[in-house]
Amino acid sequence: MEWCKIDWKGYYSIGAVKTKAESLDDFGIYAIYETTSSAPQKLLYIGETYWQTFGKRLRQHEREWLDKVKGKLLIAFGTVTLPEGNKISQSRIFDVECSLIDEYRPPYNTIGKCGYDGRHLVIFNSGKIGTLDKIVSTDREFLKLLKKHV
Repeated sequence: MEWCKIDWKGYYSIGAVKTKAESLDDFGIYAIYETTSSAPQKLLYIGETYWQTFGKRLRQHEREWLDKVKGKLLIAFGTVTLPEGNKISQSRIFDVECSLIDEYRPPYNTIGKCGYDGRHLVIFNSGKIGTLDKIVSTDREFLKLLKKHV
């Protein structure tokens, strides 16, 4: 079983992200929420970036579906870190994204909602985690055991 940590930054409005987009040159995981206040209320989408930046990926969503959402949107960006000696790779980022999609099944994610059968992961979320749990695992029994002792 592998583990990773996601350090979430945010929450940014769509307008703020548009002006900040060029500085969002990192890769990782992002979450888009709908809200009526300054705190995230409903998770709409989980995505990943590896070969492109957060800014470029968000511009694609704008063309695809973001403009169809009636409510106010907030975005959080997560940087993935692994234990020492492990390298970030496209497949690891993809597995983290798929694990989160499988766990939360956000309505605007069209793939990955039919189950996850990749590597066994434990994900520790910190920072601006929104409606996400602090610990997510692909192994439900392990997660129950872990939560008893943490």
